[in-house]
Amino acid sequence: MKSKILENKKQKENKLLKSAFDLFTTRDIDTVTISEIARHAGVAKGTFYLYFKDKDQIRNILISRESRRIFLNAQKALEENDIRGFEDAIIFMINHILMELKKNRSILAFIEKNLSWGIFSDYVQNAFADDELHIKNDFIQLAKKNHYQFKDPEVVMYIIIDMVGSTCYSSIINNKPLPIDQYKPYLFDAVRAILRTGKTNEE
Repeated sequence: MKSKILENKKQKENKLLKSAFDLFTTRDIDTVTISEIARHAGVAKGTFYLYFKDKDQIRNILISRESRRIFLNAQKALEENDIRGFEDAIIFMINHILMELKKNRSILAFIEKNLSWGIFSDYVQNAFADDELHIKNDFIQLAKKNHYQFKDPEVVMYIIIDMVGSTCYSSIINNKPLPIDQYKPYLFDAVRAILRTGKTNEE
């Protein structure tokens, strides 16, 4: 009986998340109301507050989830390719992410410049601990294997992801400073330059 109640609660939560995602990615978020999210999900407005504090909270959870999904896709693509070099692996993942965002601008518009939330948000770290997204550990292990050593690898990761998320949002959405295909070579050079700060002389 208890498991059935929990299952029903989870179904309602997922309906609300899907409803909010559908509305947020097709409308201006500021115009979407909690009443609409609940109605679209087929539940009472009061039910919304059993799961979420407000519209900002559900939006932030959805951004974190969607960003995480994009990283998972890039991680899986990397695992399917025989790319062993540290810098090449990072560039491959970034390029995969950019291609996905270019293909689906409504998702990029929703995420805005918050791509790093897919790895670093409190929601992702609390909700998906020890799950299949192991980019942080892979980054550290691949760096060591290829003789790169960073004082704080997570900070380096954050800098790169945040730079990619913020500058590529402008490039894909507004073609500023350049359209994304023209901008990528500059971005990749900048990422390699950051990564090479950790390159050691060991071979």
